[in-house]
Amino acid sequence: AAYRPPIGEVAFPNEKLSPTQQRLLAGARYVLGKTSLDINGQHFNYDCSGTILAIYAYAGINLGRRFARYTGGGVERIYKIMRANKLLYSSYYPEPGDIIFWDNTYDENGDGKWDDLLTHAGMVVGVSPNGEISYIHQNYARGIIIERMNLLYPSIYTRIIDGVRVIVNSPMRMRGSPPGPAWLSGQLIHALGKGYLLRS
Repeated sequence: AAYRPPIGEVAFPNEKLSPTQQRLLAGARYVLGKTSLDINGQHFNYDCSGTILAIYAYAGINLGRRFARYTGGGVERIYKIMRANKLLYSSYYPEPGDIIFWDNTYDENGDGKWDDLLTHAGMVVGVSPNGEISYIHQNYARGIIIERMNLLYPSIYTRIIDGVRVIVNSPMRMRGSPPGPAWLSGQLIHALGKGYLLRS
């Protein structure tokens, strides 16, 4: 079995982070492993976008109140919020609290083609100097979990370190979807969004 990092300060660093980023990491800790999402009396859908909304609500950022301005599913609306506020960017080293957007994690429109944009989202909870990114997301089969991504080596699934098999990029393409040219989190990334810089 592939090695998975323990949950703790490695996954949730707290140095040089803004108070808002630290609250987002506290929100990530809170929702990790949950089977329903209720924050301060507000219920959120148990899916990837609902997980992002819940974590951000825990930190006092109401992304949902902006949803009515945009069309599409939850991931697409969060993406459009980031785009409208010029908060989208790309980097090998994202920051904790960044929202991650992925494409083609499954065949959303059912046409068997590689043409499904903005199908999944998660949030960065840790980044190491060697590019190891820990992120929290709602996995369709395993619930709200932490997985790995490395944008310096996006096409590597696992490697052996000190005799232990370590995940470099967690699988992201949903099982049962038509095969395509990519399947790992580092391969399917679309963009990052600094949602914690939103002005209220």
